[in-house]
Amino acid sequence: MSDDFDAIVGDIDDELDLTLYADAAELSQEVTVQILAAIEKGLKLKSQFHLVLTGGTLGVQISEALVHEFNADLDAFKGLHIWWSDERFVAADSVERNAFPFHESVKNLQISIHEGLASDKAKSVQEAANDYALALENVDIDLNVLGLGPDGHVASLFPGMTDIDDQRRIIAITDSPKPPAERISFTMSMINCAQEVWIVAAGESKAEAVTKIIEGDLSIPASYVRGNSHTRLIVDTEAFFSE
Repeated sequence: MSDDFDAIVGDIDDELDLTLYADAAELSQEVTVQILAAIEKGLKLKSQFHLVLTGGTLGVQISEALVHEFNADLDAFKGLHIWWSDERFVAADSVERNAFPFHESVKNLQISIHEGLASDKAKSVQEAANDYALALENVDIDLNVLGLGPDGHVASLFPGMTDIDDQRRIIAITDSPKPPAERISFTMSMINCAQEVWIVAAGESKAEAVTKIIEGDLSIPASYVRGNSHTRLIVDTEAFFSE
């Protein structure tokens, strides 16, 4: 296994930092700890920290763990702002919302939570996209944690359907190949504005996409992800070693 690992890692772009964990549980736990450390450091340095979270199985696990930590000390995390790199345009109380783990769960009033407008709060998905873009207008993202789809999508930027060079911040999507069809999403430009971007992936179904990122295969949106100062690919062994 080490020979395979060294051979593949040797091909990775110097700008991409790879971290490998044994399984999804360890990955989720360690990433949560590292997010909290980044928040603590950022808040000490400049009194505010803008964190972007994601959906999906791993994203939900990390979100739930973060909510637990946020509620454990109600006087901590002043200046923390939380956003999402994409959101499904469904009803506000829908479990399909990426922000759902935060709904009525965060008791810490020190934290500012910025959620895209839901389908019962906005007239259209375009209105929701415009509203979120306006909210993000003067925001500098410190850390963006992205999930990875088996097809190599990040946020709601899907292969063959994404303008990688789009200079807008937020776009409305009406034809997502993965339901629900309507979503709002960061553009790649907005993703790469963050100081740090971490892509997290676990499970065998993600192995092909992970290999493409490592090989610099530009057929998938995830291969274009590059944070301002640091870009990480954080995976478990099933996502890294494919047959």
